[in-house]
Amino acid sequence: MKNVPFSMKTKSLTLSLLIAALLSVSASAQSTPPPQSADSKNTSGDTEYVTGKNLLHGRGCEKNPALALEHFKKAADLGIVEAPAAIGYFYAAGLVVEKDDAIAAEWFQKGSEKGSGIAKFNLGRFRLDGKGGITSDEEGVALMEEAAKLGVPEAHTILADIYFLGEHVQNRDYSKAAPHVKAVAATGNINGINMLGVMMQQGLGMERDEKGAEECFRRAAMEGDSKGQSNLGQILNPTSENPARRIEATAWLIIAASQLDPLATRKISELEQTMPRKEFNAARDKADEFQKKISETRNKIPNSP
Repeated sequence: MKNVPFSMKTKSLTLSLLIAALLSVSASAQSTPPPQSADSKNTSGDTEYVTGKNLLHGRGCEKNPALALEHFKKAADLGIVEAPAAIGYFYAAGLVVEKDDAIAAEWFQKGSEKGSGIAKFNLGRFRLDGKGGITSDEEGVALMEEAAKLGVPEAHTILADIYFLGEHVQNRDYSKAAPHVKAVAATGNINGINMLGVMMQQGLGMERDEKGAEECFRRAAMEGDSKGQSNLGQILNPTSENPARRIEATAWLIIAASQLDPLATRKISELEQTMPRKEFNAARDKADEFQKKISETRNKIPNSP
């Protein structure tokens, strides 16, 4: 990989086992039972699954994880796709049962074979991390790809790291990383936005796009992210021949340095020695303006739906 002069939080994109989202909304995971269907077996299974969800989360009833597990098992017996993943969650987390990665993996495998994206994601994590007794980078990556296609957003996050950093694959592959990085950025994930900016600026897996990169870094910077601020300051270039651009670049680096970003801190130390005092003071004033805008943006109360 070429030397990329930008601060990147690529590592922080990697997630651990998807546990909390195991019981997120799915085709048969609404907070209330779905409408009656002609298939009484599926209707019964949906009801068991929803009841398990409600008992697990305490929705409309007292929390009762042990009873929830029984309902999930009934739902699994009745063919509900997401039920095996829910059961695997209990064993992976050690909730009301003894923690057992091998048993969790077996349930994730069952769910994966039924087509559950969550089960595929978790089984993929197990294969990549060697949990449950089997380590397989090839199978783990393949499962993540399947989970991503089934709409599990966390799978895009994992795959972005895998291909960008060259983890669990033979070589980095920026072309394969690109669609996953874009998918992560589209969710508003700041680390994904920063990574996309880096790829645009360097032409990694996509055409070089300085303007697009600057927009990514600016978006992250305005969210108060120190890496985005540092990256924006660098791409604007504090030694630019354009005075306005030079001052703005330094302002963003000052803000990033105030949040202890190491690269920005080093750069500001240099600029304090080399930049004309009048310009550096102007950059400080500009940094104060940006800080106020950032605070206003982050403190806005969204309109009621």
